[in-house]
Amino acid sequence: MTSYQIMPVGDQALAIEFANRIDPVVNRHLQQIGRRILKQHLSAVKTIIPAYRTLTVAFDGSQTSFAELKQQLQPLIEESMNAPLPPSKTWLIPVCYGGEYGPDLKDVARFASLSTAEVIKEHIAQSYLIYFLGFLPGFAYMGSVDQKIAMPRLEQPRLEIPAGSVGIAGEQTGFYPVASPGGWRIIGQTPLKLYDEKNPVSFYHAGDSVQFFAVDEEEFQRIQLADRLGKYQVKAVTSDADD
Repeated sequence: MTSYQIMPVGDQALAIEFANRIDPVVNRHLQQIGRRILKQHLSAVKTIIPAYRTLTVAFDGSQTSFAELKQQLQPLIEESMNAPLPPSKTWLIPVCYGGEYGPDLKDVARFASLSTAEVIKEHIAQSYLIYFLGFLPGFAYMGSVDQKIAMPRLEQPRLEIPAGSVGIAGEQTGFYPVASPGGWRIIGQTPLKLYDEKNPVSFYHAGDSVQFFAVDEEEFQRIQLADRLGKYQVKAVTSDADD
């Protein structure tokens, strides 16, 4: 079983920490631990915060202590680590690459010594695990892109990146659910509305995966209109954890 440790974080939180590396299997177990903790409805637990290799559990210090909660969580963690992983869901996300939709695509191609078409091929060649959501509502941190196209962030972040923009930051890839400042290398844009303030629940979750596929500008506009009218259904593929 993968080793971990439970460490105090201040006086009202603890962190379940795994090895200092990005590992999709470890992260999926971490997500499973988080779900199992939430299902217990422990009155002292206020919230959980997953990241790449850690799960932070905030608690009410008037109801429990680090030592007590650690003892309470230990068997849940052991059970989660030994349990089989649930089936995984992969969302199929359309992206229009390059041009006004992907202003950094040519720079990534130069960085990788590839053509823009080859960069696109590399980006859509695999699915990406959503390790956690953060930074913005619905912003999915995904990995890992091929080392060839793993270009670092911009030295000077942009003041505004359009909603739906798809970017690269080192080995990470992700999409901006709302317009915001940002320093990721923008290589394309999805026509899907990823976040709605009136219904602030993303259709994708940490532990899911994303497979991008390329569309041209005409298809982008067609999907965008259908999505706004509620007539576009995002497709997903479900597979066993061992697939």
